[in-house]
Amino acid sequence: MKIRPALTVLTCAVALALSGCNLVGGSSDSGSAADKVTVTVALVPDPPGASEFYRQQFDEFEKANPGIAVKVVENPSDQQLNAVELMFQQNRAPDVFRAQDDGMDRMAARGWVAPLDEFVTPEFLKRFPEGSMDPATSGLHRDGKLMSLPLVWGPWSSLRVFLYNEDLLKKSGFDGPPKTWADLERMAAKITADGHGKYFGYAPTAAKAPAAEMLAGTAVPYSVAASGIDFRTGKPATSSPGLVEAVELHRRMQAAKVMMPGWESWDGSRAFKEFAAGKLAMYPTPPWHVAEVRKLSPEIKLGITGLPVPAAGRGAYLARNKSFSPLWSMSSQSAHKAESWKVMDFLASDAFHKAYYQKFGTLTALEGAWKAEAEKNPDQAAILKVAAETLRRAPNPALASKGGQAITQALAAKPDLKYTDAAVSSIVKNQPFAPAAAQLDKDLQTFLDKTSADLAAKGQEGSAKDLTFAGWDPLKDFTPGG
Repeated sequence: MKIRPALTVLTCAVALALSGCNLVGGSSDSGSAADKVTVTVALVPDPPGASEFYRQQFDEFEKANPGIAVKVVENPSDQQLNAVELMFQQNRAPDVFRAQDDGMDRMAARGWVAPLDEFVTPEFLKRFPEGSMDPATSGLHRDGKLMSLPLVWGPWSSLRVFLYNEDLLKKSGFDGPPKTWADLERMAAKITADGHGKYFGYAPTAAKAPAAEMLAGTAVPYSVAASGIDFRTGKPATSSPGLVEAVELHRRMQAAKVMMPGWESWDGSRAFKEFAAGKLAMYPTPPWHVAEVRKLSPEIKLGITGLPVPAAGRGAYLARNKSFSPLWSMSSQSAHKAESWKVMDFLASDAFHKAYYQKFGTLTALEGAWKAEAEKNPDQAAILKVAAETLRRAPNPALASKGGQAITQALAAKPDLKYTDAAVSSIVKNQPFAPAAAQLDKDLQTFLDKTSADLAAKGQEGSAKDLTFAGWDPLKDFTPGG
């Protein structure tokens, strides 16, 4: 693969400050014309195989747009935002960059994101499902301006599924997946015992035990595990019984040596590799793991279902709090906005989305690119079924008001106030989670009070009322303004 000299210089500038830098070159003739406009795109090599895929796609784009050359800068997945920030600080800003979810707000707060409205046409908006690009609920707009374009299907980012190996469950006498947390604990223990070290019943998905948050989403409002705040009251709620029990469930299984050893060091791809190898019987996951399992083990008896719920019954549905997750943004510092928009328009085209779906099995934002094919695929049909059964619309303070946006951005910048590290410590050290949860609630309240006071002193909005949706029932679809 040929690597352009200019790309090498740009990427290595970032590599000086960040480890794990990857280079993706251009097509063989892309550097021959001096009159071409170069558009730099910063992305990450995720999912596996993305490096080659993006280069191939951009080569096709260059053939259709001979006046534009696309340079790709790959940043490490776990450092992508820091890497892009460094590029801006060094006056080497990319023209188009990936800034997912809260990362887009982080970049926009620094004035680095350009609104896209001047380029958007009614025909462009018709590519997306009806109503999904409404500024009040799209997830891509801020203050009525379109600030980002999506890649994945709206529910894809919010959906969580439960994977199970039908053969391993049958070996232990189970003819179906667990319906409740109690079933999960009982079944995982039996499967691990029957595996005699060759396979295990369960793992919490990755080193930060995201499975605890996934299961908690069936017990408490999504905001509790996501931010520590109950959006029904606007108050800290890390110590909610449902979240505490989700952590305690994992603590008990860890103490009983039910969970697969070594999960504490797993990255985001280890779980699907262990599952595909027949060493892991069950785990909850984002839906993209399904395609990765199939790539590694096409014939595995893979079951896909919704997450188990508390024995007392479901307390909440998984939340869809926006139509889409932000992904692609344009730099406000770009000297080639028209050409950059052509690249973004390509990244939001039916052809690109269809190619992405065919390569990775990911359901994308343009449903027309994949829906007919997905409904014929048993795995993807199962994913669509779980989405219909377990997702409900939920409030999003960042979209509801400027004050809500200010508070949620402030919370996103304080990851130490989230339960994750305390939960992992509780699980690994076999210590009760409730005391740590209670302390986090105190710290959260202190933070909210101070943040509200600081915003008020600046004449800006932002308080607990902006996080409060008193009429919301997490067992029902939320209607903005309703």
